[in-house]
Amino acid sequence: MITLIYVATLIPTLFIGLQSNSIDYDAVAYRTGVILAEDPGMPYNPSWETLPNISDSEILRFGLALSKDTPNILTPEKINRFFCTSEFVYPTDYQSRAVFGDYPYQFNISLQMAGSNVTQSVGDILPVDSTGRSVGTYGYSRRVIKVKEHSNATLDFSNFNVTSGQPKGNLPLGIYTQNATNQAFSVYFNYTYLLNSGPDYDSIAYQINPLAPSGANGLVGGEGALINLTGLQALPQNTGGIITTVNLSSISVYKSQSAAPLGTGQEPFGGPELNSTNPSQFLLYIDGNPTPVTQLPCNVTSNVSLFIPPGLLSYLGGGDSSTLLNITMQFRLSQQDWYLNSTQVTPYGAFNYNYTNPNITQPHLEDGVMEVAVW
Repeated sequence: MITLIYVATLIPTLFIGLQSNSIDYDAVAYRTGVILAEDPGMPYNPSWETLPNISDSEILRFGLALSKDTPNILTPEKINRFFCTSEFVYPTDYQSRAVFGDYPYQFNISLQMAGSNVTQSVGDILPVDSTGRSVGTYGYSRRVIKVKEHSNATLDFSNFNVTSGQPKGNLPLGIYTQNATNQAFSVYFNYTYLLNSGPDYDSIAYQINPLAPSGANGLVGGEGALINLTGLQALPQNTGGIITTVNLSSISVYKSQSAAPLGTGQEPFGGPELNSTNPSQFLLYIDGNPTPVTQLPCNVTSNVSLFIPPGLLSYLGGGDSSTLLNITMQFRLSQQDWYLNSTQVTPYGAFNYNYTNPNITQPHLEDGVMEVAVW
Protein backbone atom coordinates (compact mmCIF):
# COMPACT_ATOMS: atom_id res chain seq x y z
CA MET A 1 0.00 0.00 0.00
CA ILE A 2 2.83 2.40 0.86
CA THR A 3 4.51 1.60 -2.47
CA LEU A 4 1.31 2.34 -4.42
CA ILE A 5 0.85 5.67 -2.66
CA TYR A 6 4.47 6.60 -3.40
CA VAL A 7 4.14 5.72 -7.09
CA ALA A 8 0.87 7.66 -7.36
CA THR A 9 2.53 10.80 -6.04
CA LEU A 10 5.38 10.49 -8.54
CA ILE A 11 3.32 9.88 -11.70
CA PRO A 12 2.17 13.52 -12.24
CA THR A 13 5.74 14.76 -12.12
CA LEU A 14 6.80 12.29 -14.78
CA PHE A 15 4.67 14.09 -17.39
CA ILE A 16 5.49 17.71 -16.56
CA GLY A 17 7.66 18.13 -19.65
CA LEU A 18 4.98 16.63 -21.88
CA GLN A 19 2.14 19.03 -20.94
CA SER A 20 0.76 21.13 -23.81
CA ASN A 21 1.43 24.84 -24.01
CA SER A 22 -1.34 25.46 -26.54
CA ILE A 23 -4.00 28.11 -25.90
CA ASP A 24 -7.70 27.50 -26.38
CA TYR A 25 -8.42 30.60 -28.47
CA ASP A 26 -12.07 29.60 -28.91
CA ALA A 27 -12.51 29.71 -25.14
CA VAL A 28 -10.94 33.17 -24.96
CA ALA A 29 -13.15 34.46 -27.81
CA TYR A 30 -16.25 32.96 -26.20
CA ARG A 31 -15.42 34.43 -22.80
CA THR A 32 -14.86 37.88 -24.33
CA GLY A 33 -18.19 37.69 -26.16
CA VAL A 34 -19.98 36.73 -22.94
CA ILE A 35 -18.41 39.61 -21.01
CA LEU A 36 -19.39 42.16 -23.65
CA ALA A 37 -22.91 40.90 -24.38
CA GLU A 38 -24.12 39.79 -20.97
CA ASP A 39 -22.47 42.18 -18.53
CA PRO A 40 -23.21 45.91 -18.02
CA GLY A 41 -19.58 46.63 -17.19
CA MET A 42 -17.77 48.07 -14.20
CA PRO A 43 -18.19 50.53 -12.61
CA TYR A 44 -21.95 50.60 -12.69
CA ASN A 45 -22.53 53.59 -10.42
CA PRO A 46 -21.94 55.80 -12.29
CA SER A 47 -22.02 53.61 -15.36
CA TRP A 48 -18.67 53.31 -17.14
CA GLU A 49 -19.85 54.79 -20.46
CA THR A 50 -20.85 58.04 -18.73
CA LEU A 51 -17.40 58.69 -17.28
CA PRO A 52 -15.46 61.52 -18.93
CA ASN A 53 -12.23 60.90 -20.82
CA ILE A 54 -10.11 61.90 -17.86
CA SER A 55 -11.70 59.06 -15.86
CA ASP A 56 -10.75 56.28 -18.27
CA SER A 57 -8.51 54.82 -15.58
CA GLU A 58 -11.61 54.22 -13.46
CA ILE A 59 -13.15 51.91 -16.06
CA LEU A 60 -12.43 48.38 -14.85
CA ARG A 61 -14.44 46.27 -17.26
CA PHE A 62 -16.20 46.85 -20.55
CA GLY A 63 -19.72 45.52 -20.76
CA LEU A 64 -22.33 46.50 -23.33
CA ALA A 65 -25.46 44.96 -21.79
CA LEU A 66 -28.37 47.12 -20.68
CA SER A 67 -28.34 45.39 -17.29
CA LYS A 68 -27.42 42.10 -15.63
CA ASP A 69 -31.03 41.01 -16.08
CA THR A 70 -31.05 41.60 -19.86
CA PRO A 71 -28.23 39.52 -21.41
CA ASN A 72 -27.61 40.11 -25.13
CA ILE A 73 -29.61 43.37 -25.03
CA LEU A 74 -27.12 46.20 -25.50
CA THR A 75 -27.33 49.99 -25.29
CA PRO A 76 -26.28 52.41 -28.04
CA GLU A 77 -24.36 54.58 -25.56
CA LYS A 78 -22.14 51.70 -24.44
CA ILE A 79 -21.58 50.49 -27.99
CA ASN A 80 -20.53 53.92 -29.24
CA ARG A 81 -18.20 54.51 -26.29
CA PHE A 82 -16.64 51.06 -26.61
CA PHE A 83 -15.81 51.49 -30.29
CA CYS A 84 -14.47 55.04 -29.83
CA THR A 85 -10.81 54.38 -30.63
CA SER A 86 -9.96 58.05 -30.14
CA GLU A 87 -10.58 57.53 -26.42
CA PHE A 88 -9.31 53.99 -25.92
CA VAL A 89 -6.02 52.54 -27.18
CA TYR A 90 -5.80 49.16 -28.87
CA PRO A 91 -4.71 46.71 -27.62
CA THR A 92 -3.84 47.99 -24.14
CA ASP A 93 -7.22 49.35 -22.99
CA TYR A 94 -9.23 46.54 -24.54
CA GLN A 95 -6.84 43.79 -23.39
CA SER A 96 -7.22 44.82 -19.76
CA ARG A 97 -10.96 45.52 -19.83
CA ALA A 98 -12.48 42.96 -22.19
CA VAL A 99 -10.08 40.11 -23.08
CA PHE A 100 -8.10 39.92 -19.81
CA GLY A 101 -5.12 37.70 -19.10
CA ASP A 102 -1.38 38.35 -19.41
CA TYR A 103 -0.94 36.66 -22.76
CA PRO A 104 -0.48 39.26 -25.56
CA TYR A 105 -3.47 38.23 -27.65
CA GLN A 106 -4.31 39.84 -30.93
CA PHE A 107 -8.01 40.20 -31.49
CA ASN A 108 -10.77 41.87 -33.46
CA ILE A 109 -14.21 42.76 -32.10
CA SER A 110 -16.95 43.94 -34.45
CA LEU A 111 -20.65 44.70 -34.39
CA GLN A 112 -23.08 45.19 -37.25
CA MET A 113 -26.79 45.96 -37.11
CA ALA A 114 -29.26 44.09 -39.31
CA GLY A 115 -29.92 45.89 -42.58
CA SER A 116 -26.88 48.14 -42.17
CA ASN A 117 -23.73 48.23 -44.26
CA VAL A 118 -21.78 49.89 -41.45
CA THR A 119 -19.60 47.71 -39.22
CA GLN A 120 -18.14 49.07 -36.00
CA SER A 121 -14.89 47.32 -35.12
CA VAL A 122 -11.72 47.56 -33.06
CA GLY A 123 -8.52 45.54 -33.26
CA ASP A 124 -6.23 43.89 -35.79
CA ILE A 125 -7.21 42.34 -39.09
CA LEU A 126 -7.28 38.55 -39.00
CA PRO A 127 -4.34 37.17 -41.07
CA VAL A 128 -5.38 35.69 -44.44
CA ASP A 129 -3.56 34.08 -47.36
CA SER A 130 -3.63 35.14 -51.00
CA THR A 131 -7.02 33.47 -51.48
CA GLY A 132 -8.58 35.34 -48.58
CA ARG A 133 -8.71 32.30 -46.27
CA SER A 134 -7.72 32.76 -42.63
CA VAL A 135 -4.33 31.38 -41.72
CA GLY A 136 -2.94 30.22 -38.39
CA THR A 137 -4.77 29.22 -35.24
CA TYR A 138 -7.47 31.52 -33.98
CA GLY A 139 -10.62 31.45 -31.90
CA TYR A 140 -13.98 32.79 -33.01
CA SER A 141 -17.27 33.66 -31.33
CA ARG A 142 -20.42 34.98 -33.01
CA ARG A 143 -23.42 36.20 -31.05
CA VAL A 144 -26.80 37.46 -32.18
CA ILE A 145 -27.59 40.51 -30.05
CA LYS A 146 -30.28 43.16 -29.78
CA VAL A 147 -29.84 46.87 -29.22
CA LYS A 148 -32.40 48.93 -27.33
CA GLU A 149 -33.41 51.94 -29.39
CA HIS A 150 -34.67 54.63 -27.07
CA SER A 151 -37.92 56.52 -27.26
CA ASN A 152 -38.37 59.96 -28.77
CA ALA A 153 -41.15 62.51 -28.99
CA THR A 154 -41.93 64.22 -32.28
CA LEU A 155 -44.65 66.83 -32.68
CA ASP A 156 -45.32 68.14 -36.18
CA PHE A 157 -47.13 71.48 -36.19
CA SER A 158 -47.18 71.91 -39.97
CA ASN A 159 -50.90 71.00 -40.06
CA PHE A 160 -51.88 73.53 -37.43
CA ASN A 161 -55.02 75.39 -38.49
CA VAL A 162 -54.21 79.03 -37.82
CA THR A 163 -57.75 80.10 -38.66
CA SER A 164 -59.56 78.05 -36.03
CA GLY A 165 -56.64 77.75 -33.64
CA GLN A 166 -57.20 74.01 -33.43
CA PRO A 167 -54.64 71.26 -33.99
CA LYS A 168 -54.98 68.50 -36.55
CA GLY A 169 -53.99 64.87 -36.41
CA ASN A 170 -52.53 63.56 -33.16
CA LEU A 171 -51.38 66.84 -31.63
CA PRO A 172 -52.64 67.30 -28.07
CA LEU A 173 -55.59 69.61 -27.55
CA GLY A 174 -55.13 72.81 -25.63
CA ILE A 175 -51.43 73.12 -26.32
CA TYR A 176 -51.77 76.59 -27.87
CA THR A 177 -52.51 80.00 -26.49
CA GLN A 178 -53.24 83.26 -28.29
CA ASN A 179 -51.76 86.72 -28.14
CA ALA A 180 -48.77 86.26 -25.84
CA THR A 181 -45.16 87.28 -26.30
CA ASN A 182 -43.70 84.94 -23.64
CA GLN A 183 -44.65 81.34 -24.21
CA ALA A 184 -43.34 77.93 -23.25
CA PHE A 185 -43.36 74.29 -24.22
CA SER A 186 -43.00 71.83 -21.32
CA VAL A 187 -42.42 68.07 -21.20
CA TYR A 188 -43.47 66.13 -18.13
CA PHE A 189 -41.71 62.94 -16.90
CA ASN A 190 -43.35 60.87 -14.16
CA TYR A 191 -40.74 58.31 -13.15
CA THR A 192 -43.06 56.17 -10.98
CA TYR A 193 -45.51 55.83 -13.85
CA LEU A 194 -42.80 55.07 -16.41
CA LEU A 195 -41.31 52.39 -14.16
CA ASN A 196 -44.57 50.65 -13.28
CA SER A 197 -46.72 51.03 -16.38
CA GLY A 198 -44.44 49.81 -19.16
CA PRO A 199 -45.17 46.99 -21.60
CA ASP A 200 -44.15 43.34 -21.27
CA TYR A 201 -44.48 43.15 -17.50
CA ASP A 202 -42.39 46.28 -17.02
CA SER A 203 -39.31 44.77 -18.67
CA ILE A 204 -36.57 47.38 -18.66
CA ALA A 205 -35.81 46.38 -22.25
CA TYR A 206 -39.00 48.21 -23.27
CA GLN A 207 -39.26 50.88 -20.59
CA ILE A 208 -39.00 54.60 -21.13
CA ASN A 209 -36.43 55.16 -18.43
CA PRO A 210 -34.77 58.59 -18.53
CA LEU A 211 -35.03 58.91 -14.74
CA ALA A 212 -33.44 55.59 -13.71
CA PRO A 213 -32.05 55.83 -10.16
CA SER A 214 -28.34 55.11 -9.95
CA GLY A 215 -27.62 51.41 -9.60
CA ALA A 216 -31.18 50.17 -10.23
CA ASN A 217 -30.90 46.74 -11.88
CA GLY A 218 -27.48 47.72 -13.16
CA LEU A 219 -29.13 50.36 -15.36
CA VAL A 220 -27.43 53.54 -14.29
CA GLY A 221 -28.21 57.07 -15.30
CA GLY A 222 -31.14 56.02 -17.43
CA GLU A 223 -31.31 56.73 -21.11
CA GLY A 224 -31.46 59.88 -23.17
CA ALA A 225 -34.63 61.68 -24.17
CA LEU A 226 -35.15 63.27 -27.59
CA ILE A 227 -37.82 65.92 -28.20
CA ASN A 228 -38.46 67.11 -31.76
CA LEU A 229 -40.70 70.09 -32.52
CA THR A 230 -41.22 70.50 -36.27
CA GLY A 231 -43.36 72.66 -38.54
CA LEU A 232 -43.22 75.57 -36.09
CA GLN A 233 -43.46 78.09 -38.94
CA ALA A 234 -47.18 77.24 -39.18
CA LEU A 235 -47.98 78.54 -35.69
CA PRO A 236 -47.73 82.37 -35.80
CA GLN A 237 -50.66 84.18 -37.35
CA ASN A 238 -48.54 87.26 -38.12
CA THR A 239 -51.33 89.62 -37.16
CA GLY A 240 -51.40 92.88 -39.13
CA GLY A 241 -49.04 91.53 -41.76
CA ILE A 242 -46.03 91.94 -39.48
CA ILE A 243 -43.80 88.86 -39.40
CA THR A 244 -43.45 87.39 -35.92
CA THR A 245 -39.91 86.39 -35.02
CA VAL A 246 -39.29 83.80 -32.34
CA ASN A 247 -36.34 83.26 -29.99
CA LEU A 248 -35.71 80.23 -27.83
CA SER A 249 -34.53 82.08 -24.74
CA SER A 250 -33.83 79.38 -22.12
CA ILE A 251 -34.25 75.75 -21.10
CA SER A 252 -35.25 74.96 -17.52
CA VAL A 253 -35.80 71.78 -15.50
CA TYR A 254 -38.22 71.83 -12.57
CA LYS A 255 -38.57 69.15 -9.91
CA SER A 256 -41.40 67.88 -7.72
CA GLN A 257 -42.34 64.92 -5.52
CA SER A 258 -46.06 65.68 -5.72
CA ALA A 259 -48.24 64.46 -8.57
CA ALA A 260 -50.74 67.30 -8.93
CA PRO A 261 -51.41 70.02 -9.78
CA LEU A 262 -48.49 70.40 -12.14
CA GLY A 263 -47.61 73.71 -13.74
CA THR A 264 -44.47 75.11 -15.31
CA GLY A 265 -42.32 76.50 -12.51
CA GLN A 266 -45.32 76.58 -10.15
CA GLU A 267 -46.16 74.60 -7.05
CA PRO A 268 -45.64 71.79 -6.40
CA PHE A 269 -42.60 72.26 -8.62
CA GLY A 270 -39.60 73.89 -7.01
CA GLY A 271 -36.55 75.26 -8.64
CA PRO A 272 -35.66 75.36 -11.31
CA GLU A 273 -33.07 72.67 -10.74
CA LEU A 274 -31.45 73.86 -13.94
CA ASN A 275 -32.06 77.18 -15.67
CA SER A 276 -29.74 77.49 -18.60
CA THR A 277 -29.07 79.95 -21.37
CA ASN A 278 -25.91 77.95 -22.08
CA PRO A 279 -27.24 74.62 -23.38
CA SER A 280 -23.94 72.77 -22.90
CA GLN A 281 -25.77 70.23 -20.74
CA PHE A 282 -27.91 69.28 -23.73
CA LEU A 283 -27.60 68.80 -27.45
CA LEU A 284 -29.80 71.45 -29.03
CA TYR A 285 -30.31 71.70 -32.79
CA ILE A 286 -32.23 74.51 -34.48
CA ASP A 287 -33.81 74.51 -37.96
CA GLY A 288 -31.92 71.44 -39.16
CA ASN A 289 -28.45 72.87 -38.51
CA PRO A 290 -26.15 69.89 -37.72
CA THR A 291 -24.06 72.02 -35.36
CA PRO A 292 -25.45 72.16 -31.81
CA VAL A 293 -26.40 75.55 -30.40
CA THR A 294 -24.02 76.66 -27.67
CA GLN A 295 -25.64 79.88 -26.51
CA LEU A 296 -29.20 81.13 -26.00
CA PRO A 297 -31.26 83.07 -26.98
CA CYS A 298 -31.36 81.71 -30.51
CA ASN A 299 -33.67 82.46 -33.43
CA VAL A 300 -36.14 79.69 -34.33
CA THR A 301 -38.06 79.36 -37.59
CA SER A 302 -39.28 75.80 -38.12
CA ASN A 303 -37.60 73.09 -36.02
CA VAL A 304 -36.21 72.48 -32.53
CA SER A 305 -34.53 69.20 -31.55
CA LEU A 306 -33.55 68.82 -27.90
CA PHE A 307 -31.56 65.75 -26.83
CA ILE A 308 -31.18 65.25 -23.09
CA PRO A 309 -28.16 62.99 -22.55
CA PRO A 310 -28.26 59.87 -20.37
CA GLY A 311 -27.73 60.60 -16.70
CA LEU A 312 -28.71 64.26 -16.62
CA LEU A 313 -32.31 63.73 -15.52
CA SER A 314 -31.30 61.13 -12.96
CA TYR A 315 -28.77 63.57 -11.55
CA LEU A 316 -31.32 66.39 -11.38
CA GLY A 317 -33.91 64.05 -9.88
CA GLY A 318 -31.50 62.77 -7.27
CA GLY A 319 -32.28 59.16 -8.16
CA ASP A 320 -35.60 59.41 -6.28
CA SER A 321 -38.26 57.10 -7.72
CA SER A 322 -41.01 59.57 -6.78
CA THR A 323 -39.42 62.33 -8.84
CA LEU A 324 -41.45 64.31 -11.36
CA LEU A 325 -39.49 66.49 -13.73
CA ASN A 326 -40.76 69.24 -15.99
CA ILE A 327 -38.46 70.34 -18.82
CA THR A 328 -39.47 73.73 -20.19
CA MET A 329 -38.33 75.56 -23.31
CA GLN A 330 -39.08 79.27 -23.00
CA PHE A 331 -39.88 81.19 -26.20
CA ARG A 332 -40.00 84.96 -26.70
CA LEU A 333 -42.05 86.38 -29.60
CA SER A 334 -41.49 89.79 -31.20
CA GLN A 335 -45.23 90.45 -30.90
CA GLN A 336 -48.29 88.83 -29.38
CA ASP A 337 -49.18 85.75 -31.40
CA TRP A 338 -50.18 82.08 -31.30
CA TYR A 339 -47.49 79.63 -30.31
CA LEU A 340 -46.66 76.71 -27.99
CA ASN A 341 -47.81 77.69 -24.54
CA SER A 342 -48.33 74.26 -22.99
CA THR A 343 -48.87 75.83 -19.56
CA GLN A 344 -52.52 75.98 -20.65
CA VAL A 345 -52.75 72.18 -20.95
CA THR A 346 -54.68 70.47 -18.15
CA PRO A 347 -54.25 68.72 -15.83
CA TYR A 348 -50.46 68.59 -16.03
CA GLY A 349 -49.51 71.86 -17.63
CA ALA A 350 -47.14 69.96 -19.92
CA PHE A 351 -46.79 67.44 -22.71
CA ASN A 352 -46.97 64.05 -20.99
CA TYR A 353 -44.09 61.76 -22.01
CA ASN A 354 -45.62 58.29 -21.61
CA TYR A 355 -46.47 54.93 -23.20
CA THR A 356 -49.79 55.92 -24.78
CA ASN A 357 -49.08 59.27 -26.40
CA PRO A 358 -49.28 58.80 -30.20
CA ASN A 359 -46.53 61.41 -30.69
CA ILE A 360 -43.95 59.23 -28.92
CA THR A 361 -41.96 56.49 -30.61
CA GLN A 362 -41.68 53.75 -28.00
CA PRO A 363 -38.44 51.89 -27.12
CA HIS A 364 -37.83 48.86 -29.31
CA LEU A 365 -35.12 46.28 -30.00
CA GLU A 366 -33.04 46.11 -33.17
CA ASP A 367 -31.19 42.95 -34.27
CA GLY A 368 -27.43 42.81 -34.72
CA VAL A 369 -24.42 40.49 -34.74
CA MET A 370 -21.29 40.75 -32.63
CA GLU A 371 -18.16 38.81 -33.63
CA VAL A 372 -14.97 38.21 -31.65
CA ALA A 373 -11.81 36.74 -33.20
CA VAL A 374 -8.74 36.01 -31.04
CA TRP A 375 -5.32 34.71 -32.15
